[in-house]
Order: sequence, then structure tokens, then C-alpha cells
Amino acid sequence: MTRARLMTYNIELGGRHRQQLGEVVRAVAPDVLLVNESPHRPLVWKRQCEELARRFQLRMVVGGRPGGSNLILVRSGIGVKAAHAQVLARPPLGPRRGIVSAQLRIEGALLGVVGCHLSLKRRERVREVERVIEVADRLRGPVVVTGDLNEGPKGPCWQRLAEAGYVDHGSRSWSTFPSDEPVKRIDAVLVRGAATVLHHGDPGIPDEELRAASDHRPVLAEIEF
Repeated sequence: MTRARLMTYNIELGGRHRQQLGEVVRAVAPDVLLVNESPHRPLVWKRQCEELARRFQLRMVVGGRPGGSNLILVRSGIGVKAAHAQVLARPPLGPRRGIVSAQLRIEGALLGVVGCHLSLKRRERVREVERVIEVADRLRGPVVVTGDLNEGPKGPCWQRLAEAGYVDHGSRSWSTFPSDEPVKRIDAVLVRGAATVLHHGDPGIPDEELRAASDHRPVLAEIEF
């Protein structure tokens, strides 16, 4: 059996608190990190994403501006068989939204991962989540869908993902937004397939460090597959 630590993290506006973010991510030491709101400025986005990866002691797989400001990073030694990024349609002047995915191989076992950041508007989210499911269906092995869904677990996108086989192992014990006084659980790590979730939620970082790093709290999941 293979174990992996996956974390989803909305790092707020390109990761403006980079020193604090670096301290959080290095302390958690995820095998796979899926980021929302990564750097996306024209011309400099790739350099800035690579700088983040170095700060986190991870390597960049796919994302940034081509992924609608979503990003996948992995630790050394994880194989990447395929990767995909796309920007979702948006209204004029609306925030960038997108999807990133990767087919990973960890210690010989296949794992699919998808990261997304859905719209603030319910009608748009419902359309976007269908595209997320389409992308996830291309992947092999257990598949993990992560990201900022911009709604709570009773919302239609969580329910649609549940219908597609993605299981929510979280609870009210770990809310993610806002980071200073979290009252909403809008950041998700959902798992489909032959995997056992050993831990879900709290990454084990002091509250003051999480408040300083971003306006969201991360979600850590440790899985065995």
C-alpha cells in the first residue's frame, strides 16, 4: 500500500504573504499541494509560480495563468504521467477560474488529482463543476478532487460531486474560511475509488500561523491506496 499526504490551499491573491505561506507548507510537508489563487500576472506568472514552488520545497507540475490561477505542486520522487490546465469561461472583468489535473505515480501506484476554484455565483458554479467531473473522469487510480468550491457542503456542487462518486471525509470540526475566525467549510478534498482516508482536515499548524499566511485555511488529507 502507498500513502500520500495531499493538501489544498487557497493562498490569497497570488500568495502575498509568501514567507508565512512557506513556513506553513514546509511544516506540513505535503506530497501533493493543490493551490488556488496562484500567481497569474502576464509575463511573470511562471517565474513567480516557480519561486513559490522553491519556497515550498516542492516542484511545479502544471497551472498558474493557464490553469485559471490553480496550481499543482509535488515533492521530489513523484512521477507525472500527464498534466492538464484550462481556464474556464468568465464574465468580463471577472476573476480567473480554471481547472488543473495530473496523473501521478507514487511508489508505483497511480493517483489522479484535480484542483479547481469555482465561481462565487451559484449558476456558474453548477456549470463549472460538470467540467471538473469531466476532467476527473479521464484519470486512473483513485482520484482526488480538491479546491475552493465557494459554497458549503450542502451546496449543489458538493452534491453533484457526491453523485459522481466523490466522498467527503470532512466535518464541521475543520472550517476553512475566513482563516482568522473560520465559520465556513468551502475548501474541499473529495476522494473517489479504492483509497482509505486516514486523516482529513487539520494540518496541525498553530492558528496564528494560519491567520498570517492566507485568508483561507488549508485542508490536509492523508490517504492510503
